[in-house]
Amino acid sequence: MNRKCVVLAGLLSVAAVSPAAAGDGWYLGLGAGWASQNPVDLQELTAPFDSGQVSTKDGLLIAGALGFKFPGIPARVEFESGYDFHSISSFESGGTSSYPTGRNNIASELVNAVYDFPIAPLWNISVGGGIGEGHVYFSPRLSDINDQIAYINHWSLMWQGIAGVSFEIAPDADLFVDYRYRSSRASDAVSTPGFGTVDAHESSESVVMAGVRFYLFPAVPVP
Repeated sequence: MNRKCVVLAGLLSVAAVSPAAAGDGWYLGLGAGWASQNPVDLQELTAPFDSGQVSTKDGLLIAGALGFKFPGIPARVEFESGYDFHSISSFESGGTSSYPTGRNNIASELVNAVYDFPIAPLWNISVGGGIGEGHVYFSPRLSDINDQIAYINHWSLMWQGIAGVSFEIAPDADLFVDYRYRSSRASDAVSTPGFGTVDAHESSESVVMAGVRFYLFPAVPVP
């Protein structure tokens, strides 16, 4: 009896200090982060052919993903859907500044491929990227006269680069923190009453995101 107790205690102690097995297979990911957009370049296509920039305030990005991590290799493929919110902060053109109203929001539907490099027990560094489509709603207006400055409201090619770190909190869950550079190629030229035809260029942003991945069918440890 004493020998059995010693063996059982030894097995329990090993299980307590052993690292959790990394999850694989299908997973759900949820994340939220802080997004900082680069100014959007504008160009008048009619006289006097001035150029300008519209800047936005930092905003929130939320995203969800359905992915698959390949067993035996630290690589993942996922479909990610996201949305971020930005209000217009300023408009600069011809050496003058004004403070419009409006928004520059981006919806994204991307397919990501990510490689997780193990660097220590439970820790991974992630590097990858994604490509798909982004819908840009960009609508700055001068607040005093409510005059449209530029306008974008459609889907276009979008891509992102991903670099981050993750920690395996359980066999079926990872915490992660990512840096992402995202760019939507959506642009448009529209006719405005006050500025003539104005071409608005693509939107890009830097994002710091944190979240969790839940593996749907975790492996059962062998006794």
